[in-house]
Amino acid sequence: MRRVKPEELGEVIRLQTPVRTAREAARALGVDESKIVKTLVVRCGGEYRAYVLRGTKRLDVRSLGCRMAAPEEVLAVTGYRVGGVPPVLGIPVYIDEELLAEDCVYGGGGDEYSLLRFRPADLVKRGLARPVALS
Repeated sequence: MRRVKPEELGEVIRLQTPVRTAREAARALGVDESKIVKTLVVRCGGEYRAYVLRGTKRLDVRSLGCRMAAPEEVLAVTGYRVGGVPPVLGIPVYIDEELLAEDCVYGGGGDEYSLLRFRPADLVKRGLARPVALS
């Protein structure tokens, strides 16, 4: 997967206060919590991957044969700190296919003071992510 800057995918919204959870992000933007997504970095064997899913959903990493990447791994692999990881990374990115029906969502914009407004389908159309069914 190729890497692009968050602003190449959508609008980066700068906030006055940090947001660390989907609830905080939804409150800051005045949107429903279902519009907030998270990008989780996992390690599967020797490979790092990222999964984009609703902020209210949990990722069963064990069923994927993976483990969550530690915060220092996330920073080393992506260049972003946990809580601000955008969905545009140089590692394989998988997006929950249910998000493709959404016109726009908000995810990490690069740091805890930024959110990225983007169209999930654009990740797939631009070859930045592969859709998967995440239950």
